[in-house]
Amino acid sequence: MSIYLIKLHFLLIMILSLNKIFNIFLKYFIYPLVFLIIVLEFSFQIIFFFDIKSLKKTILFFNPYCDQAYWNIQGNSSYDKKIYSYHPILTLVKKSNESLYEQNIINDKKVVFYGSSFIDHEYFLPFYEEEANFAVKSYGLDQIYKSYMITKDKFINSNVIIGFLLEDLDRAIFNQRNFPKLKFVKDNNIYELNNVPVSFRDNIKNSNHVYTYNFVKNIFFLFLNEFNYKNSECFIDDKKDIFQFFIDNIISNSKNLNQNLIFITFNFKNDVINPNWRYSFVKDHFNSKNLNYIDMTEVIKNDQKKSNFDISNYYNTQDFHLSEYGFNLVRKEIDLFIERYK
Repeated sequence: MSIYLIKLHFLLIMILSLNKIFNIFLKYFIYPLVFLIIVLEFSFQIIFFFDIKSLKKTILFFNPYCDQAYWNIQGNSSYDKKIYSYHPILTLVKKSNESLYEQNIINDKKVVFYGSSFIDHEYFLPFYEEEANFAVKSYGLDQIYKSYMITKDKFINSNVIIGFLLEDLDRAIFNQRNFPKLKFVKDNNIYELNNVPVSFRDNIKNSNHVYTYNFVKNIFFLFLNEFNYKNSECFIDDKKDIFQFFIDNIISNSKNLNQNLIFITFNFKNDVINPNWRYSFVKDHFNSKNLNYIDMTEVIKNDQKKSNFDISNYYNTQDFHLSEYGFNLVRKEIDLFIERYK
Protein backbone atom coordinates (compact mmCIF):
# COMPACT_ATOMS: atom_id res chain seq x y z
CA MET A 1 0.00 0.00 0.00
CA SER A 2 2.84 2.33 0.81
CA ILE A 3 4.17 1.92 -2.72
CA TYR A 4 0.90 3.22 -4.16
CA LEU A 5 1.00 6.15 -1.77
CA ILE A 6 4.50 6.98 -2.88
CA LYS A 7 3.46 6.80 -6.55
CA LEU A 8 0.45 8.96 -5.85
CA HIS A 9 2.64 11.42 -4.01
CA PHE A 10 5.02 11.67 -6.96
CA LEU A 11 2.11 12.04 -9.32
CA LEU A 12 0.72 14.94 -7.31
CA ILE A 13 4.15 16.55 -7.21
CA MET A 14 4.43 16.16 -11.00
CA ILE A 15 0.97 17.66 -11.57
CA LEU A 16 1.75 20.58 -9.31
CA SER A 17 5.11 21.09 -11.06
CA LEU A 18 3.50 20.98 -14.50
CA ASN A 19 0.83 23.38 -13.34
CA LYS A 20 3.49 25.73 -12.05
CA ILE A 21 5.42 25.49 -15.32
CA PHE A 22 2.22 26.11 -17.27
CA ASN A 23 1.42 29.19 -15.18
CA ILE A 24 4.93 30.50 -15.73
CA PHE A 25 4.53 29.81 -19.47
CA LEU A 26 1.23 31.71 -19.49
CA LYS A 27 2.60 34.59 -17.48
CA TYR A 28 5.89 35.09 -19.28
CA PHE A 29 5.10 33.93 -22.81
CA ILE A 30 1.43 33.53 -23.74
CA TYR A 31 0.09 36.68 -22.08
CA PRO A 32 2.89 38.90 -23.43
CA LEU A 33 2.48 37.35 -26.88
CA VAL A 34 -1.28 37.95 -26.89
CA PHE A 35 -0.71 41.50 -25.69
CA LEU A 36 1.89 42.07 -28.41
CA ILE A 37 -0.46 40.74 -31.12
CA ILE A 38 -3.27 43.02 -29.91
CA VAL A 39 -0.96 46.05 -29.89
CA LEU A 40 0.42 45.19 -33.34
CA GLU A 41 -3.00 44.61 -34.83
CA PHE A 42 -4.32 47.86 -33.37
CA SER A 43 -1.30 49.71 -34.76
CA PHE A 44 -1.70 48.14 -38.21
CA GLN A 45 -5.40 48.99 -38.28
CA ILE A 46 -4.62 52.63 -37.44
CA ILE A 47 -1.90 52.85 -40.09
CA PHE A 48 -4.08 51.45 -42.87
CA PHE A 49 -7.31 53.14 -41.84
CA PHE A 50 -5.73 56.60 -41.78
CA ASP A 51 -3.50 55.78 -44.77
CA ILE A 52 -0.27 56.80 -43.05
CA LYS A 53 1.95 56.45 -46.11
CA SER A 54 5.27 56.70 -44.27
CA LEU A 55 4.36 53.58 -42.27
CA LYS A 56 2.03 51.75 -44.66
CA LYS A 57 4.06 48.94 -46.26
CA THR A 58 1.39 46.94 -48.06
CA ILE A 59 3.97 44.61 -49.61
CA LEU A 60 4.61 43.10 -46.15
CA PHE A 61 1.00 42.02 -45.79
CA PHE A 62 -0.18 41.02 -49.28
CA ASN A 63 1.26 39.40 -52.40
CA PRO A 64 0.90 41.75 -55.40
CA TYR A 65 0.74 38.75 -57.74
CA CYS A 66 -2.09 37.05 -55.86
CA ASP A 67 -4.02 39.40 -53.61
CA GLN A 68 -6.55 41.92 -54.89
CA ALA A 69 -6.35 43.52 -51.43
CA TYR A 70 -2.79 44.68 -52.16
CA TRP A 71 -3.94 46.86 -55.06
CA ASN A 72 -7.16 47.99 -53.38
CA ILE A 73 -5.22 49.28 -50.39
CA GLN A 74 -2.45 50.85 -52.49
CA GLY A 75 -5.04 52.90 -54.34
CA ASN A 76 -4.71 54.68 -57.67
CA SER A 77 -1.36 55.86 -58.99
CA SER A 78 -0.93 59.34 -60.42
CA TYR A 79 -0.67 59.87 -64.17
CA ASP A 80 0.21 62.74 -66.48
CA LYS A 81 -3.09 64.20 -67.66
CA LYS A 82 -1.28 65.99 -70.47
CA ILE A 83 -0.31 62.63 -71.98
CA TYR A 84 -3.14 60.27 -70.98
CA SER A 85 -6.91 60.53 -71.01
CA TYR A 86 -9.67 58.41 -69.48
CA HIS A 87 -11.13 55.58 -71.53
CA PRO A 88 -14.25 53.70 -70.34
CA ILE A 89 -12.87 50.29 -71.34
CA LEU A 90 -9.07 50.59 -71.26
CA THR A 91 -8.93 52.99 -68.28
CA LEU A 92 -6.26 55.21 -69.86
CA VAL A 93 -5.13 55.86 -73.43
CA LYS A 94 -2.63 58.26 -74.93
CA LYS A 95 -4.24 61.50 -76.00
CA SER A 96 -2.21 61.32 -79.19
CA ASN A 97 -4.11 58.12 -80.08
CA GLU A 98 -7.65 59.33 -79.44
CA SER A 99 -8.35 59.88 -83.12
CA LEU A 100 -7.03 56.40 -83.98
CA TYR A 101 -9.49 54.84 -81.55
CA GLU A 102 -12.35 56.80 -83.05
CA GLN A 103 -11.60 56.54 -86.77
CA ASN A 104 -13.55 53.97 -88.74
CA ILE A 105 -11.24 54.02 -91.74
CA ILE A 106 -8.25 51.86 -92.59
CA ASN A 107 -5.04 53.56 -91.49
CA ASP A 108 -1.84 53.73 -93.52
CA LYS A 109 0.50 52.96 -90.62
CA LYS A 110 2.81 50.10 -91.56
CA VAL A 111 3.98 49.35 -88.02
CA VAL A 112 1.67 49.27 -85.01
CA PHE A 113 2.68 48.71 -81.39
CA TYR A 114 0.65 47.39 -78.48
CA GLY A 115 1.96 46.70 -75.02
CA SER A 116 2.86 47.97 -71.58
CA SER A 117 5.71 49.95 -70.00
CA PHE A 118 8.67 48.66 -72.06
CA ILE A 119 6.97 49.51 -75.37
CA ASP A 120 5.84 52.83 -73.86
CA HIS A 121 9.28 53.77 -72.52
CA GLU A 122 11.04 57.06 -73.23
CA TYR A 123 14.11 55.17 -74.53
CA PHE A 124 12.01 53.14 -76.97
CA LEU A 125 9.44 55.62 -78.31
CA PRO A 126 11.90 57.74 -80.36
CA PHE A 127 12.80 54.76 -82.57
CA TYR A 128 9.31 54.66 -84.12
CA GLU A 129 7.89 58.16 -83.74
CA GLU A 130 6.04 57.98 -87.06
CA GLU A 131 4.28 54.72 -86.25
CA ALA A 132 1.16 54.01 -84.20
CA ASN A 133 1.86 53.05 -80.58
CA PHE A 134 -1.03 52.06 -78.30
CA ALA A 135 1.16 50.86 -75.43
CA VAL A 136 0.46 52.33 -71.98
CA LYS A 137 2.39 51.91 -68.76
CA SER A 138 0.73 49.55 -66.25
CA TYR A 139 -1.37 47.79 -68.88
CA GLY A 140 -1.99 44.11 -68.28
CA LEU A 141 -2.33 41.54 -71.05
CA ASP A 142 -6.10 41.95 -70.85
CA GLN A 143 -5.85 45.67 -71.65
CA ILE A 144 -3.27 45.01 -74.37
CA TYR A 145 -5.59 42.43 -75.88
CA LYS A 146 -8.63 44.69 -75.74
CA SER A 147 -6.68 47.62 -77.16
CA TYR A 148 -5.76 45.44 -80.12
CA MET A 149 -9.34 44.20 -80.58
CA ILE A 150 -10.72 47.75 -80.61
CA THR A 151 -8.27 49.03 -83.23
CA LYS A 152 -7.18 45.98 -85.24
CA ASP A 153 -9.42 46.54 -88.28
CA LYS A 154 -7.73 49.86 -89.02
CA PHE A 155 -4.38 48.22 -89.72
CA ILE A 156 -4.79 45.68 -92.51
CA ASN A 157 -1.48 44.36 -93.94
CA SER A 158 0.50 46.05 -91.15
CA ASN A 159 3.32 44.83 -88.94
CA VAL A 160 1.77 44.39 -85.50
CA ILE A 161 4.20 44.25 -82.58
CA ILE A 162 2.92 43.25 -79.13
CA GLY A 163 5.42 43.67 -76.32
CA PHE A 164 4.79 42.87 -72.69
CA LEU A 165 6.50 42.17 -69.41
CA LEU A 166 6.02 38.51 -68.52
CA GLU A 167 4.34 39.36 -65.24
CA ASP A 168 1.73 41.36 -67.16
CA LEU A 169 -0.14 38.08 -67.49
CA ASP A 170 -0.74 38.16 -63.70
CA ARG A 171 -2.68 41.40 -64.04
CA ALA A 172 -5.64 39.71 -65.72
CA ILE A 173 -6.89 38.29 -62.40
CA PHE A 174 -7.41 41.78 -60.93
CA ASN A 175 -10.11 44.44 -61.41
CA GLN A 176 -7.92 47.09 -59.75
CA ARG A 177 -4.21 47.51 -60.08
CA ASN A 178 -2.39 50.82 -60.46
CA PHE A 179 -5.82 51.95 -61.66
CA PRO A 180 -9.28 50.37 -61.81
CA LYS A 181 -9.41 48.18 -64.90
CA LEU A 182 -11.49 45.83 -66.99
CA LYS A 183 -11.55 42.15 -66.11
CA PHE A 184 -12.39 39.11 -68.21
CA VAL A 185 -14.47 36.56 -66.30
CA LYS A 186 -15.01 33.00 -67.51
CA ASP A 187 -18.62 31.85 -67.44
CA ASN A 188 -19.75 28.56 -69.00
CA ASN A 189 -16.34 28.25 -70.66
CA ILE A 190 -16.68 31.69 -72.31
CA TYR A 191 -14.72 34.79 -71.33
CA GLU A 192 -16.90 37.86 -70.85
CA LEU A 193 -15.81 41.43 -70.29
CA ASN A 194 -16.53 42.69 -66.79
CA ASN A 195 -16.08 45.85 -64.72
CA VAL A 196 -16.79 48.23 -67.61
CA PRO A 197 -17.25 51.08 -67.99
CA VAL A 198 -14.24 51.52 -65.73
CA SER A 199 -14.82 54.03 -62.95
CA PHE A 200 -12.10 55.59 -60.84
CA ARG A 201 -12.72 55.18 -57.13
CA ASP A 202 -11.00 56.02 -53.88
CA ASN A 203 -8.65 53.45 -52.45
CA ILE A 204 -10.20 50.98 -50.02
CA LYS A 205 -8.44 51.80 -46.77
CA ASN A 206 -9.77 48.90 -44.71
CA SER A 207 -11.62 45.76 -45.73
CA ASN A 208 -11.75 43.97 -42.39
CA HIS A 209 -8.32 42.41 -42.76
CA VAL A 210 -6.48 40.85 -39.84
CA TYR A 211 -3.15 42.42 -40.67
CA THR A 212 -1.12 40.51 -38.09
CA TYR A 213 -2.23 37.22 -39.65
CA ASN A 214 -1.41 38.47 -43.15
CA PHE A 215 1.97 39.71 -41.99
CA VAL A 216 2.95 36.35 -40.46
CA LYS A 217 1.60 34.44 -43.46
CA ASN A 218 3.56 36.60 -45.92
CA ILE A 219 6.81 36.41 -44.00
CA PHE A 220 6.47 32.63 -43.87
CA PHE A 221 5.77 32.50 -47.62
CA LEU A 222 8.75 34.70 -48.45
CA PHE A 223 11.03 32.62 -46.26
CA LEU A 224 10.05 29.49 -48.18
CA ASN A 225 10.27 31.15 -51.63
CA GLU A 226 13.63 32.89 -51.69
CA PHE A 227 11.98 36.14 -50.59
CA ASN A 228 10.44 36.52 -54.04
CA TYR A 229 6.68 36.97 -54.49
CA LYS A 230 7.01 36.09 -58.17
CA ASN A 231 7.68 32.48 -57.24
CA SER A 232 4.07 32.19 -56.17
CA GLU A 233 1.94 29.94 -58.37
CA CYS A 234 -1.39 31.27 -57.12
CA PHE A 235 -4.16 31.10 -59.76
CA ILE A 236 -1.58 29.63 -62.13
CA ASP A 237 -4.13 27.62 -64.14
CA ASP A 238 -6.39 30.66 -64.50
CA LYS A 239 -3.45 32.83 -65.61
CA LYS A 240 -2.33 30.27 -68.17
CA ASP A 241 -5.83 29.74 -69.52
CA ILE A 242 -6.64 33.40 -70.03
CA PHE A 243 -3.21 34.02 -71.58
CA GLN A 244 -3.94 31.35 -74.18
CA PHE A 245 -7.36 32.90 -74.81
CA PHE A 246 -5.81 36.32 -75.49
CA ILE A 247 -2.98 35.04 -77.68
CA ASP A 248 -5.09 32.63 -79.72
CA ASN A 249 -7.67 35.31 -80.48
CA ILE A 250 -4.99 37.80 -81.51
CA ILE A 251 -3.41 35.20 -83.81
CA SER A 252 -6.75 34.39 -85.42
CA ASN A 253 -7.59 38.04 -86.08
CA SER A 254 -4.11 38.88 -87.36
CA LYS A 255 -4.37 36.15 -89.99
CA ASN A 256 -7.72 37.47 -91.20
CA LEU A 257 -6.20 40.96 -91.50
CA ASN A 258 -2.98 39.76 -93.13
CA GLN A 259 -0.90 41.26 -90.33
CA ASN A 260 2.71 40.35 -89.65
CA LEU A 261 2.36 39.55 -85.95
CA ILE A 262 5.46 39.80 -83.74
CA PHE A 263 5.54 39.20 -79.98
CA ILE A 264 8.23 40.53 -77.66
CA THR A 265 8.61 39.41 -74.05
CA PHE A 266 10.53 41.40 -71.45
CA ASN A 267 11.85 40.58 -68.00
CA PHE A 268 13.30 42.68 -65.21
CA LYS A 269 17.00 42.16 -64.49
CA ASN A 270 16.65 39.64 -61.65
CA ASP A 271 14.25 37.52 -63.72
CA VAL A 272 16.75 37.34 -66.58
CA ILE A 273 19.24 35.82 -64.14
CA ASN A 274 16.66 33.55 -62.46
CA PRO A 275 13.62 33.03 -64.73
CA ASN A 276 10.38 31.89 -63.09
CA TRP A 277 7.51 29.72 -64.34
CA ARG A 278 6.14 32.52 -66.55
CA TYR A 279 9.19 32.46 -68.77
CA SER A 280 9.09 28.76 -69.66
CA PHE A 281 5.30 28.71 -70.02
CA VAL A 282 5.11 31.68 -72.42
CA LYS A 283 8.12 30.56 -74.42
CA ASP A 284 6.74 27.04 -74.84
CA HIS A 285 3.35 28.38 -75.92
CA PHE A 286 4.81 30.74 -78.52
CA ASN A 287 7.10 28.05 -79.89
CA SER A 288 4.21 25.59 -80.11
CA LYS A 289 2.35 28.11 -82.28
CA ASN A 290 5.43 28.78 -84.41
CA LEU A 291 5.05 32.52 -83.89
CA ASN A 292 7.38 35.40 -84.63
CA TYR A 293 8.75 35.81 -81.15
CA ILE A 294 11.50 38.01 -79.73
CA ASP A 295 12.62 36.67 -76.37
CA MET A 296 14.59 39.57 -74.83
CA THR A 297 15.99 37.33 -72.09
CA GLU A 298 17.59 35.19 -74.79
CA VAL A 299 18.65 38.24 -76.82
CA ILE A 300 20.42 39.73 -73.80
CA LYS A 301 22.16 36.47 -72.93
CA ASN A 302 23.34 36.03 -76.53
CA ASP A 303 24.65 39.59 -76.60
CA GLN A 304 26.50 39.00 -73.32
CA LYS A 305 28.43 36.15 -74.93
CA LYS A 306 29.76 38.56 -77.57
CA SER A 307 30.18 41.72 -75.51
CA ASN A 308 31.08 40.30 -72.09
CA PHE A 309 28.83 42.98 -70.59
CA ASP A 310 27.45 42.61 -67.11
CA ILE A 311 23.66 42.27 -66.92
CA SER A 312 23.48 45.77 -65.41
CA ASN A 313 24.59 47.27 -68.74
CA TYR A 314 21.22 46.29 -70.21
CA TYR A 315 19.09 48.00 -67.56
CA ASN A 316 18.76 51.53 -66.23
CA THR A 317 18.67 52.27 -62.51
CA GLN A 318 15.91 54.88 -62.61
CA ASP A 319 12.92 52.66 -63.34
CA PHE A 320 14.49 49.17 -63.72
CA HIS A 321 13.56 48.96 -67.40
CA LEU A 322 16.09 48.50 -70.19
CA SER A 323 18.92 50.94 -70.73
CA GLU A 324 19.38 52.81 -73.99
CA TYR A 325 21.73 50.02 -75.08
CA GLY A 326 19.14 47.40 -74.14
CA PHE A 327 16.36 49.15 -76.04
CA ASN A 328 18.63 49.49 -79.06
CA LEU A 329 18.82 45.69 -79.10
CA VAL A 330 15.01 45.61 -79.11
CA ARG A 331 14.91 47.94 -82.11
CA LYS A 332 17.42 45.81 -84.03
CA GLU A 333 15.40 42.65 -83.39
CA ILE A 334 12.13 44.30 -84.49
CA ASP A 335 13.67 45.69 -87.67
CA LEU A 336 15.14 42.27 -88.47
CA PHE A 337 11.75 40.56 -88.15
CA ILE A 338 10.05 43.24 -90.26
CA GLU A 339 12.71 42.97 -92.93
CA ARG A 340 12.26 39.21 -93.11
CA TYR A 341 8.54 39.67 -93.76
CA LYS A 342 9.00 41.89 -96.81
